Parts: sequence; C-alpha cells; structure tokens
Amino acid sequence: MTPSALLLLLPLLAPRPADDPVVGRAIPALAGPGDPHLVEGSYRIQRGDEPVLWIPPGEVLEFQVEVDLGILGEASVGTVTMSSGVEPFVAGLPMPGQAPAESGRLVGWVRTVARGGHLGYELDHSITTRFLPQDWPSVLNLEVQTGSENRKRELKIGLVDGAWTGNYRGNSHCPGCDRLEHFVKATLPWNDDYHCKKCKRAEHRLWDEPMEFAVPPETVDVLGAIYLARTLVREERDTLALHMLQKENLWDVTLTRGVSGNVKVPAGTFACREVQLGVSQPEGAEGGGAKFSGLFGIKGSIKIWVHESTGVPVLIEGDVPLGDIMDLHARIKLASYLGTPEAFGVVDAK
Repeated sequence: MTPSALLLLLPLLAPRPADDPVVGRAIPALAGPGDPHLVEGSYRIQRGDEPVLWIPPGEVLEFQVEVDLGILGEASVGTVTMSSGVEPFVAGLPMPGQAPAESGRLVGWVRTVARGGHLGYELDHSITTRFLPQDWPSVLNLEVQTGSENRKRELKIGLVDGAWTGNYRGNSHCPGCDRLEHFVKATLPWNDDYHCKKCKRAEHRLWDEPMEFAVPPETVDVLGAIYLARTLVREERDTLALHMLQKENLWDVTLTRGVSGNVKVPAGTFACREVQLGVSQPEGAEGGGAKFSGLFGIKGSIKIWVHESTGVPVLIEGDVPLGDIMDLHARIKLASYLGTPEAFGVVDAK
C-alpha cells in the first residue's frame, strides 16, 4: 500500500476561510439574553415533531485519522476538522451599495474539512450544511473538492408546494462540449484538435441536470445525522430514528445509545457514551442496492463515542474501503477542541 493510497482514505472534507460562502434549518429568532433556543451553550433547532437538532456556536473540533494496517500497526493518514456556528440570516442579496438587511432570524451551520498532500496528490475538500429559516431549501449542503481532483455536489432539502422534496446535482467532465478552451491542440499537422478526455481540471467540469424527488418529512443530510447523535445522548434517549439523504440516495438511520466508559484520545480522557449507527435503505427505494458511505468514508458498523452529557464526538470507529481490495478499520480521534459547551472536559485524573 502506497502513502498516496492512504491519503485517499481521508474523508474528502475541510474548514474554509471566513470569506468563503458558508452553506445551514429553521431557527425562529435572533438569540439574546434568556433566549429559550440557546440552552447550555448550544442553539436549539426545532424540526416539527422530530427530535431537536443542537448546533454549538463557535465550536471547532480537530481530529486525528488513523487506520489499522494489521501487522504493520496503525498509520496516521491526516486530520479532519469539524466546526459549527450560528449567524444572522440574510434573505436575498442586497442591491449594490446597500448593506445586507438582517431578518432577525438565524442560520445554524456545520462543516467538515480535510486538507493534505503526498507524492504529488493534493487534497482540499469541504462539506458545509446550512439549516435555513425558510421552507425551500431548509437544508442546503455543499461539497467542494479541489486539488488533484475537482468536483462539486449540491443537496437541497425542504418544502416545495407543501411537499417534502430533495434536490441533488453533481458535476462531471464535459465530453463532447464545443468550448474551444477545452480542446487539446493536435501534435501532428494533419490531425485535428480534439476535446480533452477525463481531465481533472475544475474549469472543465459542468453541473449535471438536478434530480428532484420526494423525501420523508424532516430528512437530514449526513452532517445533520452526526449532530443528531448529540441529541440522543443529551436528551437521554435510548434510540433515535431519522431519514438521511446521501447524494440522491435515501437511508433509514437508527441511532442507539450503548455502554458508558472512559475513552482516551490525543485530546485527553473523556467520560463517554457509545452511540451505534445502523443504516438501511427503505423498502422499495429507488437506487436499491446502493452502498452506504458515511462521514469520513466509513461504512458498515459505525460507532461514535460522544461525551456523556454534551454529546461532543470524541472517537468515531468503522471500516473504510481501500478500493475493491479490502477494508481497513479506521479511528477518528479527537486531538483538540475549542468553543465546546461548558460541561465538556477531560475526566479528573485524581
């Protein structure tokens, strides 16, 4: 196995600079002193009759990603950052020369990021989800990868004419387009210039036609599912069922609260609760037989160890595929944290 192959096991996610477009569900009103939606350092997002989603303002979690290579031991393949925040919601773009008109409502957002490079392979990949105070879209997910490979994906979830709807589009290389800047100059004088084939340039990729389809009420994306694991522990639920969209594929997800125990990671030792994540496709769903690959590229049996009272993720375990050859066990370990709820902290060593 080459080091570059290990790099490809990274989750293809990463934080963006502050001036990058941030892409987050209905938060009723601007938080202020005594705001009932701001509880114990997290912002409460009501989801109809479904479990509440909690968004910590200004939280940054840095993880170390390791894979088990059997007799070769564990290899560190990079770091991943998870961050979240709350900001004023601006409805529509302002006219030139005008300041944005704040609506008095808020947007909650969550983001995961990975960056790296080895042996000529460069990676810069971010996934950001915004939970917006509007019917459409109420969830907006944007995935951007640049570097040696370039791609974009956009997922929208919300109400269209009163019906819960998902909308997904990706982008792909543009074979056969007539843009002259996409043509390669022929090396021999008697040959014609020709269109490039499967190149990795971002400017040679075009948005595909979007796919639109019905989804169950309050469906979330993969980042929403991860943050609902915090709800499970925070509200002391035994199980939590939800519907999740991954690209155009719909999944039924069950979160189950497991055993308690102290978990040691680079950031320290934390009192945690295990959350098991079970995934299946709804019966009769289109695209049946699709393979689930969740956050960090993990599949199969996924375990998330979260802090016992705040739900902050401390350790995530599961298998990641190395192409079609084999699966490797991965551990995503908390290495540092900033802006976490006040109750989050290491176990007293005494």
